[in-house]
Parts: sequence; structure tokens; C-alpha cells
Amino acid sequence: MCADYLLELASQLEFETVSACDTRDILEQLLESLAEHSAVTDIPVDEVVLANLHLALHQLDAIARGRGRPAINIPFHVIEGYLLHGFNVKEISELFGVTRQTIHRRMNDNGLRKSDVYSALTQEELDAVIGEIQQSHPHTGYRMMKSFLQARGLLVQTTRVRDSLRRIDPIGTEVRALANRTLRRRQYSVPAPNAMWHIDGNHKLIRWRFLVHGGIDGFSRLIVYLSAATNNRAATVLEAFIGAVNKYGLPSRVRSDKGGENMEVAQFMVESRGENRDSHITGRSVHNQRIERLWRDVYIQVLDQFHILFSNLEREGMLNPDDEGHLFALHWAFLPQLRRQLAFFMDAWNLHGLRTAGSQSPYQLWASSRHHEDPDQVEADYGIDWEGPYGFDDLGHQAGQVEVPQVQLQRHLTEEDMARLPDPNVHFMDAIDIYKATLQQLMQPRSEVDEGGSDA
Repeated sequence: MCADYLLELASQLEFETVSACDTRDILEQLLESLAEHSAVTDIPVDEVVLANLHLALHQLDAIARGRGRPAINIPFHVIEGYLLHGFNVKEISELFGVTRQTIHRRMNDNGLRKSDVYSALTQEELDAVIGEIQQSHPHTGYRMMKSFLQARGLLVQTTRVRDSLRRIDPIGTEVRALANRTLRRRQYSVPAPNAMWHIDGNHKLIRWRFLVHGGIDGFSRLIVYLSAATNNRAATVLEAFIGAVNKYGLPSRVRSDKGGENMEVAQFMVESRGENRDSHITGRSVHNQRIERLWRDVYIQVLDQFHILFSNLEREGMLNPDDEGHLFALHWAFLPQLRRQLAFFMDAWNLHGLRTAGSQSPYQLWASSRHHEDPDQVEADYGIDWEGPYGFDDLGHQAGQVEVPQVQLQRHLTEEDMARLPDPNVHFMDAIDIYKATLQQLMQPRSEVDEGGSDA
């Protein structure tokens, strides 16, 4: 909505229906409002947005003084940030509407070359980092591995990443190469970023009452949110959705299945975007292929290791999914782990190059294509990839509304009880110990717990 308003304001300024002075006052008020919102919500304002608004104010000042269009001074840290996100000089110049020479000149003024932003890791150090990442993400190809590194703040040349993977995992590299040569690419079309978001829930870990809620921008394939929860409530889905809106802006339309967990998002979209325009489109999960395709990668890269671990705990008699105490301990130990793994995957995914988009990343596509027209009305099949993958839940039928009961312990845990629980913020390999310690504490009689606390 803010972006639409600014575009309308720019149009009014172009046709002189509003003065440069009034426009400047409006932008100053907008900056103040953004600062207040950031202070209240503790959500930082995007530095690129602030830089563009200050640049607009600078230009308006020059117009008011009769100097014509001023020299554009793009903040150096903004250029550096875009380079670290994988943008090249040509793409940065197009974002700001300047020539490549302007960007090169700004880089030269600050002694920056593109090669300077690459990591100086030695071959041995790079192999060690990639080997560590591959332990948690064993099916990762070189594009995604490069993005995992980037999510850790390490920008590494593609050739170095590919060569490292060949040294570490030669067989897996050949298998992935063969699979890529036989993969059939699908066609999909929406006009612009934020034209259509696809949202859905993933139930691969529902046996242990874990659910994953996700949303993806249809145009750019940018993951806008990926969250783990132990419930399937509509309020939980809306909270994740609004968090994404605060970060990436309000989409024009949303597509989801007809599950009840999406009802509050549907209401939010109709209230925000209006009625009788398909602000929220529902249908069978087989028509939401954009995110169904994403779930395959989420499972391979993240959920599979949790599924294997929990299944092994069951086989060894250490976990009973019908025991409320076991589930509480499992959630306490592994929910933070699952959330961290999903966040890491999301950061890497949004930075990885897409073959079908000239190796541009989802973030690059989202950031560089945001000024296209969005249709006022759409057809019923808008945002459907008819040749895309079908979406099925673990039970073998199309996923609908899924009820997930809240864990009910035999005794209520007080604040003191919760404070005594072991800290779950540990390395993934140590999470089983947290699970065991939590379970042992839950099984301890209240009297023993109180005595132990008094002895301390």
C-alpha cells in the first residue's frame, strides 16, 4: 500500500498536480512514521528504502532551489550490501536509474572492487565449512551451497564452490548433474513481485505434532516466511503472514487451500485489498503448485533429518508419540532447532541462483522487478501451474484442515518448573541430551523437584 501511494505521488509530481514543496513535506512525514513504527515494533526499516527516500528529498531540495536535477549520491554501504547479495554492477545501476559508470565511480571513490567482497577462505577452510553444512544438508547442489555460504556471510565464487563439492562429494555431484539434465521445467506466469503469494502448511512431522507454515512469492519464488509451530491455528498462520507483510509489503493476492487455518489470512486480505477482486483465492492444494514444489526442497534440506531422528528415537523406545510428556520434551528440545534450520534454509534459498531466471536469485528478482502493473481482475485459474506437482499430505490424500491437539501434561508446570528446564539453545547434535534431561525432569515427582530446588 505504501509503494502504491508513492507511485501515485510520483505521478502527481510529474503532472504538476502537487508541488515539490508539498511532496517533500509528505516524504518527511513518511520517514517520521517509519521511524516511529520501527521503534514500536522493533522491526528495522530496510536501508535501501531509507536511502531512496533521502535521495528523493535531496532531489526535491535541488528542484526547489532551481538547480535542476542534482548529482545522485548513492550511499556506499547500500552498493556494498547489494554486491554482497549477489547483484552485479549493471543490476545495481538499473535499480537506481543511473549508469554503470556512476556505480563504478562510487566504488572507486571508496576503493572497492567486486573481487574485494569475496571471502578469502583457503581451499582447506572452504572444504571444512562446506563439509559442515553438508552434514545437515547432504543433498545440496553447488547453487544452493553457495547460498548457504552467503547466508553465513561468506561470498564465494561459483567455481570454487563447485570444485569443493566435487572434492567432498564426487558421487553426489554426478548424481545431481544427471538429475538436472533430465528435469522438465514448468511454466508459470504472474506479472510482478507481490502480485501473488502462495501459502500452505506442511504436515510431514505431524506425527510428532510439529507443523511448518510457509509462504512464497509466485513471481520471484522468494520465500516470504517459513515458520515452525506445534499447532495449526489460524492465529498462528496469520502471525507468520503479517510478519512477512511487514518485511516485504502486502501482496495483491494470496492463493491457499480451503483449510480453516487460512481463514484469518483470508479475512485480512479482503479487509486490506478489498472485496470482489479475488484478494484471497482458495482451491484444492493441487492448484497451489508454487509452494508444493518448495515443500520438496524443504523436506530434502531440513525436515528429512528430523523425520529420521524422531523415527529412530521411536524404534529405540526413547520416544512415544502417544505420551504427552514425551511430546512436550520433544517440542522443548527440537522446536528451536527446527526453527533455526528453517531460517537458515530460507536465507539460503532466497540467495540461490535460479536456472530459469538467468541465475538471478529470488531476492534479486523480487527487488528488481517491483514496478510492473498488477491486473484489477483475474481469472479463476490465476496463479495455477497446471503442469506443476500435486500436493499430498502424509496420509496419501489431498491435505485439508488438520487439527493438532495441544500437549496436555498430567501436572501443571509453574514458572519455577519452566525455569529449571534445560536450555534448548544448543548445537543440533546436543538436542537429544536436552530431550532426555527434560523428560527426566518431567517424570520426577513434585516433592523431589521441590527438595532439589531447596537444596540448591
